[in-house]
Amino acid sequence: MLSLRPLIYPLLMLIGLAPLAPALASNNQPKATDKPGSVRLLINRAGSGKAMDVSNTLQVPVEVTLRLTRMVNVAGVGKGVIRKTVPANSRVRVATLSKRQAGGPIMFKHSFSYALIYSPEPDQPGTVDGPAYALPWQGGPFRISQGAGGDFSHNSPSGRYAVDIAMPVGTPIVAARAGTVVKVRDGQGGRLPDPAGNYVRIEHEDGTHSAYLHLSRGSVRVQPGQQVNVGTLLGKSGNTGRSTGPHLHFVVQKPYGSSMLSIPFRFSQPVESLPNFALSSQ
Repeated sequence: MLSLRPLIYPLLMLIGLAPLAPALASNNQPKATDKPGSVRLLINRAGSGKAMDVSNTLQVPVEVTLRLTRMVNVAGVGKGVIRKTVPANSRVRVATLSKRQAGGPIMFKHSFSYALIYSPEPDQPGTVDGPAYALPWQGGPFRISQGAGGDFSHNSPSGRYAVDIAMPVGTPIVAARAGTVVKVRDGQGGRLPDPAGNYVRIEHEDGTHSAYLHLSRGSVRVQPGQQVNVGTLLGKSGNTGRSTGPHLHFVVQKPYGSSMLSIPFRFSQPVESLPNFALSSQ
């Protein structure tokens, strides 16, 4: 199992030549044409050279790594490895390539990757503002087995900031924040039909949702329309749906059109220093 640290989670690698893109926005903000919820490398003409910009429309900062190889007639990038932090919802120039000799063309290959700088743990770099969520389980201590931006399944708009907490089947799962239960599944025994397995979804007073996935069949103790408080027993952890081992998948989302969009959140206490609570008899 992996812990939350390091706080930077690798997410994406692109190799090849990026297409030409519009010029850098003067206010250092992503343009309206930039794809929401993404990190993109944009290569623009800059006089006789090239300008390389990164657009980050995520809600957290990212660390980007740009590598240039097979450079011909290229100046301005040293040995060709550039690392920079790009703030949330910003667009930053990371490199400007110029010609060593005026007569010839610039030629190069590049690879581009980025990593989220984000932690749901309190008082850690990347922690976001907003309501603090209680730990959604009883027992432990447990560890994060897949963090935000994880390559296996936390790389889509609906799950980008989710966390997986590895725990034994049958661990009590409790509400991390007060709200109204809006949807449950309780009858799935294995991987099908729903990748989420059995789950509980709760809507909070600000319109956001929290979801608790991969619960054991027959363990759910709440129903749609029920009001729950922090600590209300929802069900028990399991290994249903698209799960490679017993764990709880916890995610906070907000409605976005007809879909749900994952958003950053913070826990009220560190996961790694979780006290060894006695299991509840609820």
